[in-house]
Amino acid sequence: MSDTLVTKPDEAIALRLMQAIRADAERACAPDAVDLVSVTFDVSATGAEPASLSYVPRIDRKTRTILFTGGNATAGDKTVMTATAVYRITPKA
Repeated sequence: MSDTLVTKPDEAIALRLMQAIRADAERACAPDAVDLVSVTFDVSATGAEPASLSYVPRIDRKTRTILFTGGNATAGDKTVMTATAVYRITPKA
């Protein structure tokens, strides 16, 4: 069994990328709340240092109840990881 307390670089990149995507989603949907429905990651390169990458979110499409979004983690002009995500938009009560 592996050590679950050790975060691998690709996992740290995925976490930082999702944080950037979620922050962008929350800004785009404010004051409504967003809840993650699904996420997919594509890893293009390995061995990158998570802190040295740029994390760029994007909004693909927004409806009244669903947000389609994603983003890239890049090192210069090289894409290291891409994510696509779907969020449910819940109106503020």
